[in-house]
Amino acid sequence: MIQEDYYCNALYQAIDDTFSYLRKKWNIQIIKGLFCECKHFKDFLELHPTLSSKVLSERLKELEQEGILEKTVLNTASGQTEYHLTEKGLRLNKIMFELFNFALDEVEIKNGDFKQKDESKKKLRACLNIK
Repeated sequence: MIQEDYYCNALYQAIDDTFSYLRKKWNIQIIKGLFCECKHFKDFLELHPTLSSKVLSERLKELEQEGILEKTVLNTASGQTEYHLTEKGLRLNKIMFELFNFALDEVEIKNGDFKQKDESKKKLRACLNIK
């Protein structure tokens, strides 16, 4: 019984930890961007004009510390870097899909645009590499 309680507590803690980094503002957009071929700092800023450089830098560092992404320096002289999802980050694809799917349902309920939902889901499946 004690071993089972420990396992359940560890499991719930892992879930809480996952939501801890997903709930931070911009992290879902950054992770989705990494799935959808955003690789450079400027790519994220161009995709999200209201995202500041300071916040982006903080979020990228935090996600790197969580083991979700890795940073590769391409050219030390120019400071050019690329960001890629780690194996841990890639495993978020189904969670991301379900979060977006839930949100699409909510938007559909409000707007009644079924065709746009289907198109969005198709693009999202391709982007997140979900069959």
